[in-house]
Amino acid sequence: MAIPTFTLDTNCIIDIDEGRPNAGYIQQLVQAHNEGTASVALIAMSASESQKSGRQLDSFAEFTERTAALGLGALEMVYPMFIFDISYWDNALWTDEKGIQLQRVIHKILFPTIPDEWESYCSAHGVAPLVIDAYHFKKWKNALCDVQAYWAHANAKRDVFVTQDCNFLKSKKQSLISLCGGRIETPAAATALLI
Repeated sequence: MAIPTFTLDTNCIIDIDEGRPNAGYIQQLVQAHNEGTASVALIAMSASESQKSGRQLDSFAEFTERTAALGLGALEMVYPMFIFDISYWDNALWTDEKGIQLQRVIHKILFPTIPDEWESYCSAHGVAPLVIDAYHFKKWKNALCDVQAYWAHANAKRDVFVTQDCNFLKSKKQSLISLCGGRIETPAAATALLI
């Protein structure tokens, strides 16, 4: 019997870092990974998310050092599509048209009112694309990172996407599962799937 595979979204890292209520569930998943009864992965795109301090990480190594310090260093990594100026060169995948189309469909499900390309977003909001407006760029990039988190999980053909983000768990959950298969669960529900 194959062991279950889990993918932790960025919020799971934050839960561990800040000692939030879900941290215990996530630590159970990490323990199962360390014992070989589950495969648990982080998403490389989490390194591209805006940090609590508001700054961006200088390198992917800074992300791996941070996750190792949180006890997540032994986890596997799943990779997003390479997106210039967003993802890290050696920690993203070149993809084909099929991968790009999957990303667009995931984006339409999760963020139907936010254009998936920066230039289109700028046009819709009257923002000059070459002048990075912090508010608009952060909003667009946050959506992109969420889309790429799920894309990386689906592309790696993993079983359970673990999140407490309501955008994944409510009305859009079934559409995402129908598109990519697998499950989307909270940390608590994910631990119930451990063997």
